[in-house]
Amino acid sequence: MDAYNQNNPQYQTGGYANYQGPPGEPMVSPQPYPQYAQPQPQYNQQPYNPQSTYDYPQNNQEMPNYKDEYGAGHDEINFNVRQGFIVKTYGILLSQLALSTIFISLTFIDKVRDLLVFDTAAHPLFLVFFIVFMIVTIVVFVMFICCRETARKVPTNYILLFSYTICMSFFLAIVCAESKPKYVIGALFLTCGATVGLTIYAARTKTDFTYLGGFLFACVLILIISAGLWFWIDYYAFYCAFGVLIYSLYLIYDTQLILGKFGLEYNIDDYCWAALNLYIDIVYLFIKILELLNKN
Repeated sequence: MDAYNQNNPQYQTGGYANYQGPPGEPMVSPQPYPQYAQPQPQYNQQPYNPQSTYDYPQNNQEMPNYKDEYGAGHDEINFNVRQGFIVKTYGILLSQLALSTIFISLTFIDKVRDLLVFDTAAHPLFLVFFIVFMIVTIVVFVMFICCRETARKVPTNYILLFSYTICMSFFLAIVCAESKPKYVIGALFLTCGATVGLTIYAARTKTDFTYLGGFLFACVLILIISAGLWFWIDYYAFYCAFGVLIYSLYLIYDTQLILGKFGLEYNIDDYCWAALNLYIDIVYLFIKILELLNKN
């Protein structure tokens, strides 16, 4: 019975709906044909997010690196690259400050101080050097602003930077030669303390100072325009104190641009330009402190 039913193809396929089996044998109900589960396609179903219409890449290197006209990156620059930029910038800055300190220390020698006293009658060539160095500083600063690609090329950027540093160090020597050595030393210590403190504050604070660029530039213009008024109006102490405040804010502003803590930052190729801005902030902060100490 079982062998007969199993070998019958019609029985196996269910062809006989009312098949009763051979005569005299008990009826055996045909077994249904086994049904196998068909594999269903698997879809990567994710919950719908109406605010997300594009799957952004996780790697920052896949994102386009858009730059604005000031060289600030709008995307997050790699942390190691930014750290290298910071180390290079402050290394150049320390070299500039060391060179200027050497020029300032020479003014403690009496013969050098007498030579640097701004007396055009006794030293007519002194005025020529003074004018030439002033022209060099202006030309170099304008080239860093207007010829940004040229200022990024090595060794052109280093030549321009240290040419500016030598000229500015010469001006610092003239200013220090006109002051007493104790005032120069006091101004040096005060400037070092202020620079270190303001740098730490700029790195630790959560306040964004990078939006103050236009305001600080306007204040410097006011400072330059009103430079000669203290000859007629007795506000020289206020003028020097105002200069110390402005260049202190400028130091915080440029430090945050170098660190890249907020939206606006220096391009990593502008390390010489960043070092030059910090150097100018520190130099003029020193000059204003020295003038405030030597106001009489």
